[in-house]
Amino acid sequence: MKNKRSLFGIFLLLTGLILVSFPLFKEWEQNKEVKALEQALSFIAESDGSEPIDLGDIENLPFTEDQLNNVMELEIPYIDVKQHVLDETTDDNLNIALTQIKPGQQPGIGNFTIAGHRGYRDGRHFSNLAEVPAGEKVYLHAGDKTYIYEITGSSVIEPTQVEVLDDHEGKNEITMITCTISGKQRVAVKGLLIGETERKLVIK
Repeated sequence: MKNKRSLFGIFLLLTGLILVSFPLFKEWEQNKEVKALEQALSFIAESDGSEPIDLGDIENLPFTEDQLNNVMELEIPYIDVKQHVLDETTDDNLNIALTQIKPGQQPGIGNFTIAGHRGYRDGRHFSNLAEVPAGEKVYLHAGDKTYIYEITGSSVIEPTQVEVLDDHEGKNEITMITCTISGKQRVAVKGLLIGETERKLVIK
């Protein structure tokens, strides 16, 4: 009986270690892809366009050059977020960065929609999105322009309430979506476009 209890205790311990290690391993794998993405974007920013860019030497890069040319960046100073926005929402893309929800979106026109995982660890992706209060600024960097939005409010919605993504005539806004802690509902944070400016590119 004692040996059985000892074996059961060891089994529980090993199971716990596996459960803890798995998300850390996944995060390590995703971080390699994030670093590859940043390296590739840096190469593109440094290029003058006169010669083709060879991205073949960058390990763990899951994107083509054409896909990288459409990458934007979202900055939310209040929660210290500055992350890339990929142009298509897929499971793989969401594991790496933020993503555009609707195809063919144009910054500063209509309702620009962005999705992001909540992230199991504080500070990753949109884990703190719900904390951003009305009046705070959000910056969408796209090409040589920065689009400035002011947060107007947030709400908890059902996954079926897709009308939150709709455009409204004469209204240029941003809508950022993530899951609630339970994962059963969604947090939607909205902002209105208040201006745009020339982007200051910083090449790392």
